[in-house]
Amino acid sequence: MKWAGFVCCSLALALTLPGSGLALAASGAKTAPSASAGKPAPDQPFATEVLILHATNDKKGVDPRIGKLPELGKAPFSNYDSYELVDRTRLPLKKDEPQNLKLPNGRTLQTRLLDVPERDHVRISASINRPTGKDFLPLLEVSAKVGQAFIVAGQSYKKGILVLVIRVVR
Repeated sequence: MKWAGFVCCSLALALTLPGSGLALAASGAKTAPSASAGKPAPDQPFATEVLILHATNDKKGVDPRIGKLPELGKAPFSNYDSYELVDRTRLPLKKDEPQNLKLPNGRTLQTRLLDVPERDHVRISASINRPTGKDFLPLLEVSAKVGQAFIVAGQSYKKGILVLVIRVVR
């Protein structure tokens, strides 16, 4: 399986991560509004909202349930012309308590809160296990502001790829 590896943020900064097994893009862009929209209360715990998208070249466009996500129109995501929302779920973020989400291709996404360096910023890790073993692909650590989305993509799935949009929420 071939994976692209890059990091891109809303400032158009790019960094290649060879052999990381993950493609990543980060942005302040928001996905469709969730129940947590608005100014968070300081005592609310952090969570991740995970959108599982199926990217193909089926000429169907972007599923409106995905919401506004400009990164899908930029390389390498622009290599696909169709994005379907497969699932949307919320995982709590608690320090040193990994959260697992079964993916449609049999793998498991694991997220973990590492640190809260500032009130509305967190450091989290994300990784995806191999379907035939317990070894996780190299951990990806991200520093994200509440509301900021980052994208992990590249796993083959049904004549396309899976694209995971992960957004830190309260």
